[in-house]
Amino acid sequence: MKNLEHEDLGFITKYGEIEEYQDEYFYTINSRNSDLMQEIKSRVSEKKPMFPYLSNGENLSKVKRPIKWDVLLSNKCEIRSTRDLIGKFAVRRRDTKSTLLNKGHLVAKKFQKYICGENKPIDDFFCENVIANIAYQFSDKNSGNDKKRGQLQFEQAVMNSFPKDTGTDSENKKVLVYYEVEPIFLNTDDKIPIGTRIFAFRDTDTSDQVNNFISQNKEKDEFTITLPYHIFIPNYMEYNGAEKDSEITNAFKKFYAGDIESISKWYSHQNTSKNK
Repeated sequence: MKNLEHEDLGFITKYGEIEEYQDEYFYTINSRNSDLMQEIKSRVSEKKPMFPYLSNGENLSKVKRPIKWDVLLSNKCEIRSTRDLIGKFAVRRRDTKSTLLNKGHLVAKKFQKYICGENKPIDDFFCENVIANIAYQFSDKNSGNDKKRGQLQFEQAVMNSFPKDTGTDSENKKVLVYYEVEPIFLNTDDKIPIGTRIFAFRDTDTSDQVNNFISQNKEKDEFTITLPYHIFIPNYMEYNGAEKDSEITNAFKKFYAGDIESISKWYSHQNTSKNK
């Protein structure tokens, strides 16, 4: 069973009606706000393509957990660094590692070319310890697997929206993609999100086109992820056991609060118990 059940997702419904896609990791969001596209467009531009959502008085050099971003990607952007765009940002000095978790980028590392104009050298913002852009995610929800799609496959759909580089700038049509990514926290003081909401669309897309990739084919594995999409990917681990298992409930509560080792310890204990 899942640690997150459908009724646990009420906090995301402010964006619209949610629907779990059968046998997949993600939920679709049917937006209630038809103006959301325009709101995102108003916050970013080709000159200022990155908009960090910060609390009053907060700045990127002081944040203590991942934050929401609006980003504009372009295959015709200028060569620049993210520090030119957003200034200094906080970096985590100490790191806790877990075989169950990835340090998932909110603004994907592969997007660098469409923000900074080039892929190399790797811009500091896309390193793995930038607090505002890194969220601990269960590895299958971040990368997907052979059967289910995770965040990686939706990021790849963004990349597929851009024409292949022919080596001649004049032959490539300008493409603009707006990308909003938000880590969702259950509690105000939590450090690890319960999931990630992503809204991606091209400048030519309209709100009534969102999530059309779902209706293209009803057969699983036959649809292709395309833009525009508005989805939510929960950050949970599947497990077997009693529905009201206080041990796993407490482990996840500690995990979302920032105690990464709580899940690793619980998982190790479960495996040990099964092998006895």
